[in-house]
Amino acid sequence: MAAGDWDVHGAEERDGVRFSWNCWPATRLEATRIVVPIGAVYTPLKRISGMPTVEYEPISCKHCKAVLNPYCQIDFASKLWSCPFCLTRNHFPPHYAEHLSETNLPAELIPQFTTMEYQLPRKTAGPPVFLFVVDACVEDDELDELKDSLQQSLNLLPETALVGFMTFGTMVHVHELGFSDCPKAYVFKGSKDYSATQVQEMLGLGRGGGGRAGMGGAAGGAGGGSPAH
Repeated sequence: MAAGDWDVHGAEERDGVRFSWNCWPATRLEATRIVVPIGAVYTPLKRISGMPTVEYEPISCKHCKAVLNPYCQIDFASKLWSCPFCLTRNHFPPHYAEHLSETNLPAELIPQFTTMEYQLPRKTAGPPVFLFVVDACVEDDELDELKDSLQQSLNLLPETALVGFMTFGTMVHVHELGFSDCPKAYVFKGSKDYSATQVQEMLGLGRGGGGRAGMGGAAGGAGGGSPAH
């Protein structure tokens, strides 16, 4: 779809998504020339009138796990779909391929169904999770406005929601909520790289429930994340 043919404002209203760019770079060279990184602002729990609901598992890319959607390229002859994120070619499941044609599309490929809801029959969904990641390197007046926006957002969340809070500047703070008398946070150096396994161990989220004691040892020995009170 050409950029001029895309109703950007209509897509924002329909899906609750706003992108920093409305066109993806077509080559690696174009990607290196982007001044502003590609990103998106998404509105969770947006009420969408007439949003389609299906009662089966989503079809995912075998490489990157992106879900089948109207922006995928379809080869109707060979019954393959190309992932728009990693360009991997995927086979349709037999029950899709049997009936698939240009005039008989599954709900995932209908152009108007860019947002769908899957109701999984054999799985029970847990509470929604919201992680707030805040840039603390802003002017004081902007920070005050941000605090006000965060408070408004928290008041709109479901009562069962799980909430996480991180702030970043020269250091990254992962705040452990629920300690009103003695605020607690885990601090990571912004100039140091951490693997996912290291972060899990430092936060006590690794296998075996090593917990917070293990994190303290990692912080002291490796100079990594350390609890701040």
